[in-house]
Amino acid sequence: MIINSDINIIGSIPDYHLIYSAIPLLSTNQIDLEKMLVENNEFNFRTEKSRKRFLSALNSAFISKNENVNDLTAALIVYLKNDETSRAILLFWIFSINNKLFFELNKDVFLKYYFQGRAELPKETVIAYIKDLISKNNELKGKWSEITVNTIASKYLTILKKLHLLEGNQKKRFCHVKISDELLAVFIHLIGLLESKKSNFLEDELIAFTFISKDIILERLKKIGKKDWIKMNYTGTSLNVEASFNTNNIINGIYRRA
Repeated sequence: MIINSDINIIGSIPDYHLIYSAIPLLSTNQIDLEKMLVENNEFNFRTEKSRKRFLSALNSAFISKNENVNDLTAALIVYLKNDETSRAILLFWIFSINNKLFFELNKDVFLKYYFQGRAELPKETVIAYIKDLISKNNELKGKWSEITVNTIASKYLTILKKLHLLEGNQKKRFCHVKISDELLAVFIHLIGLLESKKSNFLEDELIAFTFISKDIILERLKKIGKKDWIKMNYTGTSLNVEASFNTNNIINGIYRRA
């Protein structure tokens, strides 16, 4: 997956309800979405160029090559319209899956600090990580200026704030994130759709994206396993988990049984 600067565009979107409104149309009705966004300017962007840029970034950030992932995302965004927190977490997961830089920053910086119990996430730490990433990636060397790196770091922190994962203005402080049983079951279903899924969930780097520590995750999974929302097999060293429902009926299977 190529590293790009989509973080800048997504971080510049003033109201994430625009994203929530657009996602259900991204994979099912691009014509109507383009008409709403570009022709009619229903999202109130100043120029046609910015509208097209927004549409392109949405497709890059939130549309997967896997249609099941897109179907699941669209259905949940609509169903969870009154649950801002869960929709924000879902957006965090989908953007992480689709954008390499966002994924790496979350894995190696944000979530690392979160599990260490740090109080704040300094912008300087994000900048240092991006610069180190550039130094190790020949395709990025000389591509991004100091200003670009600084902007990406700022927009990255802005995204996390808009997703209710950080708070504060000058200094960004960590928010406590609580993942519901229903959302955890959705996460298991989501990663089960990915080709990169590890057979042993305990070794999968995506496990950190549950915001649940490894010493607690097993008990949480056992709990939702008893509700028949997931299937799991634990041998003492290896944990295999999979969803009990397919993409089309996961909402009926989990949320309407809760």
